[in-house]
Amino acid sequence: MPESPWDRLIGGAVLGTETFARQVSRLVKANRREQAGVGKLMGVVGWDRIVEAVERAKGEKWENFRDRHGDWGRDAILWLGRRAGRLKLGELAERMGGLDYTTAGAAVGRFNRRLAKDPKLVSKMKKLLSHLSNVEM
Repeated sequence: MPESPWDRLIGGAVLGTETFARQVSRLVKANRREQAGVGKLMGVVGWDRIVEAVERAKGEKWENFRDRHGDWGRDAILWLGRRAGRLKLGELAERMGGLDYTTAGAAVGRFNRRLAKDPKLVSKMKKLLSHLSNVEM
């Protein structure tokens, strides 16, 4: 039986190769919460890539700030893990060394509140998101 073209539909929006879908996703300006499928089209960012990006932004290794309570980099990695990596709270907690998922959720919530008050941090996160995956805030 011949392959159906619908089997190659990427993110429910783009028909074509993975390379073509990546090119299209760079041009997409959409609200992931309002438009289903946009998240699939934009892709998922891997944990290692998130950690590397924040390490570069901080100029410090993850191992040095991972357990530092209140460190913007630690909470940014958790926030980016939820937003760009689409990881569940339990997965984030596990990657943090076995925290409880409620602790990971509290850190993400704390970071959201911090973003609401700190324009410089918002600017940093916009740059990180853009660098990681063309995801808009």
